[in-house]
Amino acid sequence: MVIHKETMRTANERSVLQRIFTESPISKSQIARDVKLNKVTVSQIVNRFIESGLVVEAGAGDSTQQGGRKPNLLQINARYGYVVCIDLGYHELSALAMTISGQKLEIRRINFTDNDISSAISKIKGLIAELKTEYGEKNLGILISVHGIVYQNQVIYSPFWNMHDVDIAAVLTESLGITVLLENEANLTAIFERDFSSEGIRNAVSISMHKGIGAGIIMDGELYRGRKGEAGEIGQTIAFETKDKSLAESQKIEDVASQEAVLDQIKQAKNLDYINLPLIRQMYDDHDPETLEILQRFENNIIKLINNVIVSFDPDVLFINAYIFKEFPELLERIRTKFAKISVRGTPIVLSKNVETASLYGGCAQMIQEILGFSKLKLDFKSKE
Repeated sequence: MVIHKETMRTANERSVLQRIFTESPISKSQIARDVKLNKVTVSQIVNRFIESGLVVEAGAGDSTQQGGRKPNLLQINARYGYVVCIDLGYHELSALAMTISGQKLEIRRINFTDNDISSAISKIKGLIAELKTEYGEKNLGILISVHGIVYQNQVIYSPFWNMHDVDIAAVLTESLGITVLLENEANLTAIFERDFSSEGIRNAVSISMHKGIGAGIIMDGELYRGRKGEAGEIGQTIAFETKDKSLAESQKIEDVASQEAVLDQIKQAKNLDYINLPLIRQMYDDHDPETLEILQRFENNIIKLINNVIVSFDPDVLFINAYIFKEFPELLERIRTKFAKISVRGTPIVLSKNVETASLYGGCAQMIQEILGFSKLKLDFKSKE
């Protein structure tokens, strides 16, 4: 039995389930105090969840100081089912399976040699079949992380994949018999920062910088997608250094300031057949002048980009999700220092604590909230990563 939003009939049910998810193991009496409901109402709600198999008893808690019978503790039933988030990346699929209670099962990666969506669909089907063998048939839903524009559960644009007008969600739903949702990758990194943070985040921007540049935007605790899912496509903004060119001919920010752009610039400058971040690290440490010049230009471009994002959205915190800053933490530190000299806002600029898999964790969190029927009331995953 999958619990959908329409079956979560009352705010009381959502409040009770939220406390069990976030604070488990927890007693009925503690839930009643937390959500300000009487114990009879809480018991009735909890009993329905236990009957459905979603909630289980987790042993006895401690007695009160006055003594008496030890309370039965409750928790989400991890065996109720699991969800999967699959990142549809550049020549790679990465996938995270997570129990409905928020516990990681495993991460898998699959490499590709082409960018045809039919190949990706075939690999996804094979992956789901393997997970079914490993964890059983209780796959409650799949979320696909897309590097591109998503609107009404369809891929409107992806720079990595030849979509052939394929409705990937519909194809997979029909084939697998499982709910399939699509979401922009940068949006999922923002969901990760919100739901796995040790502090309550109400307003934040997460800049995801890999082959392209995108931003996930959290406003008043909610993901902001824009009118047609295009909010946060900051990599598509025009580079102001472009001269004497029409709008269509002008370079975009991600053409000159993405991680991929920096690698290409150094590769061309050094006339290399192959480049990666460790090699750039070595050239940087050796004080190679061309490498230092390109990275200096990159720093300045990122400062401008950060400034434009912060003055546009006024976030409480700005996260950056990029391998290049994990490899070169001193670059980010210099960016912070330089930005502080030109800005009076004092907005923290923070490298994501999970550069590798933030979108996967964010995707599983979003899928779990969809299955459990949560909207305005969010789940807290910080203790479950």
